Amino acid sequence: MQKQDNRFHYCPPMEIVEWEFSGHDSRPHGMASAFSNPTYFRRRCRAILKKARRRVNDVVTNDENLRLMLMQDIEALDGECGRISRSNQNDMEIIAGLLTLIAHLLGWAHMDGKFYRTPIYHQSEGQRREDLAKWANLPLAAGLYEVHKRRQIVKQLLSSGDSHSTVALIMGLTASGVKALENAVHIDEMYQARCSERGERAGH
Repeated sequence: MQKQDNRFHYCPPMEIVEWEFSGHDSRPHGMASAFSNPTYFRRRCRAILKKARRRVNDVVTNDENLRLMLMQDIEALDGECGRISRSNQNDMEIIAGLLTLIAHLLGWAHMDGKFYRTPIYHQSEGQRREDLAKWANLPLAAGLYEVHKRRQIVKQLLSSGDSHSTVALIMGLTASGVKALENAVHIDEMYQARCSERGERAGH
């Protein structure tokens, strides 16, 4: 009997990534189950990398070496993401590419363990005010709240005795999507962390 490939599955965190790059109101909701399709997952990853490439060109204007490193990192990631499929096991290469990009963004370079840059993330006064206002006025990042609420409903239905297939019909998910949400403890942890951050900001 062939072992089921669960590498591509219902993935709320990937839906949140979409909202982070494009805006909660600009991307469709309820698409977490679509990432179980490797073709869709591949297409969305490459679309996000295209945005990242444009952003690097727009903001990294006074350090040509850094710009070139980041563009090479993104091109390498795009190449690996373009190879995503059920048969191609390149998950580790993609993770390695992402970690390399993080290293260069945070100042490492030349593979000698030393920092060659100190990242400075500049905000204009208008950006600062808008950022603070959104942190203060939004009860929680809308996308995370939505996924967390969906998980709570799934847990409640399952605890009431409904089967995974019944909950899938009620929620418009697949049975595997229901199981993924049931086991997605990290969503609760992310939710609690955001709530704590908001409480700390309100106390200052």
